[in-house]
Amino acid sequence: MYGKFLVSIIIVVIAFTGAIAGTTTTVVGQNQNINLTALLTPDTNSDTTDTTTATTLENMTATEKNTNTTSATTTASMAATSNMTIEDARELYLSVWNQTQFNATFSTFVEPFSAAGYGVYEERGNVFAPGETIVLYVEPVGFAHEQVIDEESGSNNNTMLYLMNMTADYEIAAANGTELQLIEDVQVGNITSHRPNTEMFLTLTLTPGVQPLPVGSYVITYSVTDEISDESFVLEKEIAVAGRE
Repeated sequence: MYGKFLVSIIIVVIAFTGAIAGTTTTVVGQNQNINLTALLTPDTNSDTTDTTTATTLENMTATEKNTNTTSATTTASMAATSNMTIEDARELYLSVWNQTQFNATFSTFVEPFSAAGYGVYEERGNVFAPGETIVLYVEPVGFAHEQVIDEESGSNNNTMLYLMNMTADYEIAAANGTELQLIEDVQVGNITSHRPNTEMFLTLTLTPGVQPLPVGSYVITYSVTDEISDESFVLEKEIAVAGRE
């Protein structure tokens, strides 16, 4: 009887052990399946990271190339400038000048006879006394140079000179736009030089006539023409004529 009981216990223990072993095996099999699936599934995040990294490297390379190109261009420009003479710089300046539209970069009213050179004058306001002379100082740019032969030197070298020639029209109008006086073709600049000058000033002068402007507000329109290039520019200036206090 005890032998049968012992055998039964052994059988139960063996069965229980087998059941546990079977369960463990099944669980291990599930983990293996999960790990295998993970290995076989493509890692999309990894591909995105690789693409981003490659793009970043390409951008860095392109930026480096652009920087190198800019540095090379700057270095070449600096080298060319350092080797430039005064005459080279002047030729470059004149090439730009010849492409510049004829116009005025600066103008102001000045005291009569005070303009003694380029940038040398005594400035004044725009209020004048009746019968007072009105002088406008102007610095033109972009005017042309006409090459002419020096026939007065008495030499046979045919020396080449440069002519600059400008005229002006003056229109005086009341504040409401009514034209009061028009003065045309006034010679304001005629210079012959051994050099194609660029620093030139004009003094546009209005002297009182038989009947000077009465007290009031006026607009003077100056139209300056380069007789060589036939280009013109216009300046409008407001003035006032007031009685002396």
